[in-house]
Amino acid sequence: MPQVLDIAPLRSLVAVADCGGFHRAAAALHLSQSAVSQHLRKVESVVGEPVVERSGRGISFTEVGQKVLRHARTILAAHDAALDDLGATEHTLVTIGATEHGADVMLPALTSVLRERLPDRRTRFRLDRNVSLADALDRGLVDLAIMLDGSGLDRANASGIVALHWVSARTFTARPNEPLPLVIYAEPCTLREPAFAILDNHGIDYEVVAECADLAGLYAAVRSGLGLALLPIIGKLPDGLCPAEGPPAANYASVLVRGRAGIDADLLSAVDTAVRDVLATES
Repeated sequence: MPQVLDIAPLRSLVAVADCGGFHRAAAALHLSQSAVSQHLRKVESVVGEPVVERSGRGISFTEVGQKVLRHARTILAAHDAALDDLGATEHTLVTIGATEHGADVMLPALTSVLRERLPDRRTRFRLDRNVSLADALDRGLVDLAIMLDGSGLDRANASGIVALHWVSARTFTARPNEPLPLVIYAEPCTLREPAFAILDNHGIDYEVVAECADLAGLYAAVRSGLGLALLPIIGKLPDGLCPAEGPPAANYASVLVRGRAGIDADLLSAVDTAVRDVLATES
């Protein structure tokens, strides 16, 4: 019986090359790592030689592996083009991580824009904090992440900027001659240092009265009148919150779009452009 290079093993082979390893390739393909390893063993059984080898802490492709990889890309391109021409292509799932800030305002618009510009993709959002999204990108658990830099320093590579505002409950009043009460995210958080720096630079005493693990908890603490918080605001303020009176003006945060290892450059560009357009509309 003649040897056959099946599509699934070839797709795993390309993913290992593009993602830089088995673990990330498995996450990108929504497979187990053992399944990806088995796929590469199937390829090796066909060509009769190893296609990858250990290289330090990672892997590298052998000479035969490089040759198989070139053919794999050609075969997959032809295979996918044929399915597309025959109308048999399934919509590919794209998982996009995003910070919680502004999700209630930004994500509905972003979903609509992505549906229009990426008709052959299904999008799934994962809302989390910056540090968790960075880890998810590194592990290949999300394809792209829309992240926030509270310092606002990296504007050259940013998809947009978001104004930072001090917010409080409508009934909140700072007590004279007492430290300013702050409600903040628990560590690690990209907004803690900007908040502290603004107050330190203006010689304003403050104390942290509540640390919150998520945005819902932070909103609840501020609405209850515990203190005020520094937040990026896209569009209107959340219900029950208003601009806080007294604290010095804040700066801007940068919004950055990042992709996992091996992400398709056109997909990354499309999401980046969509985020830029939504931010320009909502700001």
